[in-house]
Amino acid sequence: MTLLERLKSQTRPAHDAIEAALDLERMTASPREYRATLERFYGFHAAFEPEAGALIRDEAFFAPRRKTALLARDLEALGLCRAQVERLPRHGGLGLATRADAYGALYVVEGSTLGGAIVARRVERALGYEAASGAAYFRSYGPGVGPMWKTFQARLASLSSPAFDEAVTAAAIRTFAAMQDWLCEECPA
Repeated sequence: MTLLERLKSQTRPAHDAIEAALDLERMTASPREYRATLERFYGFHAAFEPEAGALIRDEAFFAPRRKTALLARDLEALGLCRAQVERLPRHGGLGLATRADAYGALYVVEGSTLGGAIVARRVERALGYEAASGAAYFRSYGPGVGPMWKTFQARLASLSSPAFDEAVTAAAIRTFAAMQDWLCEECPA
């Protein structure tokens, strides 16, 4: 079993749980609900990105995957000023300790980016927001989402070893739970 097959198989319950807990209907029910959701995503990414970036130590690879600036842009388009965005609550951190931990967390984030296109279509239909008017985060890679995922898959495959694979998988499962706890505080992880 490849690392990606293992990740997909072993994180399936955690993936299904967060997907069920995130209520897309509620998230897009009003501009207020949508903005509140983006605020939570901002708080997660603002904590995750410095933590993971320091461990991955490859800014050419990691920089295009950063989404905090996109979230800030969306929140500003939806009425917050820069100072308000910067004062938003932030996740306490994922406790990433190794490079494998960082890649496990990034697997979750990159996977959510793939699903972002579906969310973006829903946001556009329900609220009328496009990339330039409040939905840049969910359209983060635009037409490059496929190539970005392939590049990430290739990176994981190049690092694969039994110990690395085990650590990446464990970190991905922990990240799904942490993300669910942060995004849906009322939902159990």
